[in-house]
Amino acid sequence: MARAITTIYIDDAAIRVLVARGRNVVKWATLPLGVGLVKDGLVVKQEEVAERIKELWQREKIESSRVVAGVSGINCLYRLLTLPELSRELLPEAVKREADRVLGVPIEQLYLSWQVLPSPRGEALVYLVASPKAPMDAMVATLRHAGLNPYLMDVRPLALARTVTEPRAIIVDLQRGNFDIVIMVDSMPQVARSLPVNREATLEEKATIIKQELERAIVFYNSSHADKPIEVSVPLFVSGELADQENVWKILTGRQERPVRVLSLPVQAPEAFPATEYVTNVGLALKEVLTSEKGAIAYSIINFNALPEVYVPKPRSLSEILFLPTIVTGIVLVAFAAYFNITASGYTETLQNKLTRLNQQIIAEHVRPQDIILLSGQVSSAEATASAFSTMFQSLSGTRTEMNGDLAEINRVIGKDIVRISHDGRAITIEGSAGEERTVLDYAKQLTASKRFSRVIITSMTREEGGIRFTLNLAK
Repeated sequence: MARAITTIYIDDAAIRVLVARGRNVVKWATLPLGVGLVKDGLVVKQEEVAERIKELWQREKIESSRVVAGVSGINCLYRLLTLPELSRELLPEAVKREADRVLGVPIEQLYLSWQVLPSPRGEALVYLVASPKAPMDAMVATLRHAGLNPYLMDVRPLALARTVTEPRAIIVDLQRGNFDIVIMVDSMPQVARSLPVNREATLEEKATIIKQELERAIVFYNSSHADKPIEVSVPLFVSGELADQENVWKILTGRQERPVRVLSLPVQAPEAFPATEYVTNVGLALKEVLTSEKGAIAYSIINFNALPEVYVPKPRSLSEILFLPTIVTGIVLVAFAAYFNITASGYTETLQNKLTRLNQQIIAEHVRPQDIILLSGQVSSAEATASAFSTMFQSLSGTRTEMNGDLAEINRVIGKDIVRISHDGRAITIEGSAGEERTVLDYAKQLTASKRFSRVIITSMTREEGGIRFTLNLAK
């Protein structure tokens, strides 16, 4: 059975939660929010919203605290960047610099999320989303205050894009206080717009505003893609408040005869499931389904974790990774040796007591000498076994301490520049990546000066993009 995926989306009007197993929707629930708790996708009153989340979790008996969370796309920026082909190490800095150049907004105020796309040789094609920090920070803080762990995040338009099965399509989703427009071309959201709307306006008034924004979005795309424009035949998919209001669909298309359909979600759900209200949640669930489901059709090729890097758990350092197995192995071996040492000692003592008793019986009962010779041999063998285990115990304890000391010294000197390390007790090989040759020479000098190693040799230094790749061999 597929693992349960719990999704949560919070907008100005409500908290929506959906639980799915693979493509099967198993639970959903909504809790309305009062006016002013959330404003244009920003959680204004975090503690109050967190308490409502706890209430919803308790009411619906939702067990998982790990959630895929969605955030509003209001004020988010989307760009398709073309960069020179770069190494993986250099790409993040290049994306940051290009974003600073093209966005027109100080990137200190934004979180950048991006995905590398297939591109011609010599180029790097990058899909970039820049999200305002305040809504992201407030959302993570609120969810954590409610006891939840948002391990995956996505912005609403990208979640919507994941639910449409057509490679070329227009999506319009209208909720009570906001709407989103997404233009899909070749299974990628080329244009995405998210705007607030007056919650008290009539549906016809909201549709008129959406029509104007939709026309702007299409003109914007067609102006730079004259060879591949959005034709009238490209379908318009509606969800949310527009789904069951066919009388206002004509307002969206105007004089054009563009086909309009209700967005049909690629999931299985009970008949009572109000699909158009949970489109965002379904898109969030598909975020994980499409990466784990063998042979799954990716309705949108854009699928990255928008959770800001500052909130992603940091991987353990190399020294922690190396020390833990060494310590655990040492503990197991020492315990193993200690057990046999104690067992052998006890066995020796038992045999010695028997021998003493037999010696006493020689005088009283004339025990046969061959019995004494046999037991004497057993005692000698047991004593030798005990001695061997005692020696092994002392050796293992010393080896463990020595290896941990070596690794601690190497980590102190080289630290973050280590790529790979091996230690067999006598020889150590270190592979790393440094900024310049002088740094590698300094590492070798410091390791030699530590006097822990009898020989320190730089066996290779190769210049690569971004620095020097090096290998050090150390002898004990």
